[in-house]
Amino acid sequence: MLALRLFALCGLLLPAAAAEPLTSLAAVRALPPAEAARGVAVRVEATVLGRDPASGWNLFIHDGTAGCYVNLEPQPGEPPPRFSPGTRIRVAGVSRILGYYPSLARGRATVLGPGELPPPRRLAAEQLFEPEFDSGWVEVPAVLLGVENRDDRITLELEVYGLTLKAELPAEPGAEERAAALLLRPVLLRGVLGTIFNRERQMTDRHFFVPSMAMILPRPLLSEGGTPPVIGVTELLTAGFGPHTPVRVTGVITQTTSNGFYLRDRTGSTRVYATPAEPLPSGTHVEVEGFGGLAPFRPVLRAARVTALGRDTRPAPVPSPQRRQHWPAVHAELITLEAVFLTRQEGRSEAILECQLDSLIFEVLLPIGESRDARFAAGDRLRLTGICELTTTHALPRMGWVDGFRLHLREAAAITVISRAPWWNTERLLAALGLMSTLAALGLAGSWMLRRQVRRQLAIIGDQLRQEAVGKERDRMARDLHDTLEQQLSGVALQLDGVEDAVHRNPAAAAQGLLLARRMLRFTRLEARRSVWDLRSQVLARQGLAAALQAMAEAAVVPGGPRAIVQVRERAERLPAASEFHLLRIAQEALTNALKHSGAREVTLTLEHEPGVSRLTVRDDGRGFHPDSVESAAGFHFGLLGMRERAAKIGAGFSITSAPGAGCTVTVTVPTAASAPSP
Repeated sequence: MLALRLFALCGLLLPAAAAEPLTSLAAVRALPPAEAARGVAVRVEATVLGRDPASGWNLFIHDGTAGCYVNLEPQPGEPPPRFSPGTRIRVAGVSRILGYYPSLARGRATVLGPGELPPPRRLAAEQLFEPEFDSGWVEVPAVLLGVENRDDRITLELEVYGLTLKAELPAEPGAEERAAALLLRPVLLRGVLGTIFNRERQMTDRHFFVPSMAMILPRPLLSEGGTPPVIGVTELLTAGFGPHTPVRVTGVITQTTSNGFYLRDRTGSTRVYATPAEPLPSGTHVEVEGFGGLAPFRPVLRAARVTALGRDTRPAPVPSPQRRQHWPAVHAELITLEAVFLTRQEGRSEAILECQLDSLIFEVLLPIGESRDARFAAGDRLRLTGICELTTTHALPRMGWVDGFRLHLREAAAITVISRAPWWNTERLLAALGLMSTLAALGLAGSWMLRRQVRRQLAIIGDQLRQEAVGKERDRMARDLHDTLEQQLSGVALQLDGVEDAVHRNPAAAAQGLLLARRMLRFTRLEARRSVWDLRSQVLARQGLAAALQAMAEAAVVPGGPRAIVQVRERAERLPAASEFHLLRIAQEALTNALKHSGAREVTLTLEHEPGVSRLTVRDDGRGFHPDSVESAAGFHFGLLGMRERAAKIGAGFSITSAPGAGCTVTVTVPTAASAPSP
């Protein structure tokens, strides 16, 4: 069993031992990604091109077949190796997938001796982004635009074939000063062409790794071997003067900037990019030697040398054109105009003043330090003096598509207030209208709330008055009970006492007394029933008119007598207390009359509620009568008069329908929207 395991182990080791390491960087670059990720052994001899400024353990090497990025394996306690460009080394490592092309990892380097850098490949513009030149040793013409020193590395901003690219090199003594001396001058740059890529290894940009400032070679100006031609501003980048042709332009400085100035000559104005070593004030006559550069609407001038020729008064601004088609003539020119201030915004390095010229709104840019003294109110009329920069909302900055401009001001003194905005302006007018509208709304709301409160108080007062009226009516009924029933019962008692005495002495008189007492008791019973109905009005206050009618009907029914039926249709909200009270009294009077005079077998009380009206009907099936003959029955006449008066008090309609043998119908119609007065 042990022998089998040893045999299997030998079988695994033999292929690995037999695999030969790759000996050229071209073979490493040719590895498929999946194979390169397995860590293929590599052993090559190559020339050091330089180190990555990010780490001394990372190198760029070239073996004559291709260039490659190498990550050396750090050695405990040892500093990163310092290989000079051109050193010959032997590198042993493994392939890895990290990189635009496969690179080397866990490398160990052995110095073979000094050597020479390979000849650089001079790239044309169309070759800058070709994949095959990744990590290649190349040479390109460039113009140095800017220098930045941080994180132990120097970053250069370059213009290469009209494109802006970056280059990095390790920080070394004097490198920043040497780079600053080359600003805006044409140079020949030699370095490693690197690729910026994403996680999917897609190219997103290109940049350069430069071993040292010695690889940035200044190209001599023509004046050092000859004299550049003197041309006008409007001749920059015309057919005879390309972006690499040195020229001279003579003119006067109209306004300075942080990285140069604006120049005016006899033909026009343009922006000049110059080193900030010797800032020159406005009005200085200068001769600028340099190269034309691409910019919207008019080429700029990149100054390699600026020579002061003298000093004059500050140049006068030109007036702004009146017509839009004349604006292209004042691009980069110092102009003056009058405009209305609208609003202000603060940026990081400058304040932005929005102004209006006729119907055109434009921006005025003022350095943030100068903007503290520039305080204006919306509507102020200003005179502005600054550099005009044309703008367009079109994708291409053609002269025919200019639709706006902005002004660049150097100082707050370039703004003069011609007139202040009137105090009564649109903004304040709108504010006043808003305030008046708010006050009017508050007044209307207060009036509505007051009216609502008044209605509420009137309703409370009305309820109180009606309750007082009901209380007074109950007091009256109590007095009626005392003045009628008690006296009538006392009379009955006296008659009965007389009958008791006359029974034996005068039977005929006793019989007459009993008849009289019986009639008095019958009358008293009716009065008592009426009083009970009045007392039942407490049901009206607590449960409403329908319940009170039912209680009244139940009290009126006697065994063997007529039936009283109450019907309520379409129950709705309760009527005002006074209306319900008078309706109950009308129903009581009508029911009493029907029971006393009609000889009816059945009396029906119907309460109906319809939209806008409530109707009470008392109908009997008695003998009926002629309505015109009601005068003949005194009791009925006074009862009818009382019903009419009560209906009038609550604004109700009242009617009686009757005929001999056809019964009688009493109808009361009450408008529900009417407010009944107190009884």
